[in-house]
Amino acid sequence: MQEPQFHKLTPRAIRVWQWGNLIGNLFFFAIPAAYAAVFGVDGFHYWMVVVSASIVFIFWMLSVFLTPYLTWKHWRYAIDEKEIDLKRGILFKTRTLIPLSRVQHVDTRQGPILRWYNLSSVTISTAATTHEIPALDSVLADRVRKQISTYARLAEEDV
Repeated sequence: MQEPQFHKLTPRAIRVWQWGNLIGNLFFFAIPAAYAAVFGVDGFHYWMVVVSASIVFIFWMLSVFLTPYLTWKHWRYAIDEKEIDLKRGILFKTRTLIPLSRVQHVDTRQGPILRWYNLSSVTISTAATTHEIPALDSVLADRVRKQISTYARLAEEDV
């Protein structure tokens, strides 16, 4: 059995994930701020606030500049007549095979950041869970949705 032809996500996905992490992870700065509000910023507590704010800042920067690139680099998907194959993961690799005979419905979704970059995510629902192919070009996402829907109907007829 040969390996399916995997497709990469668009590089614009990196920008979308950067904006999402930039905004979404800002609330971690509330940790050192709350500590400073409760204990003040004198002596030992000053250094605790500085150290915790520095750690939060380093992780925030990594989540904005490194994690989106690594996520994009390791995300792959393949679709054929029998199954959908999703490969992802930076430290822990995950490979998901979704039999098309189990697909119940397929949607495309767009949030404000995805819309700004003209991208969409394709969600694939089965009886057990929902899977997602994130940040595809909107035209490609519509094609992928239709392709999965067509293959799922054909797989249903074969059963």
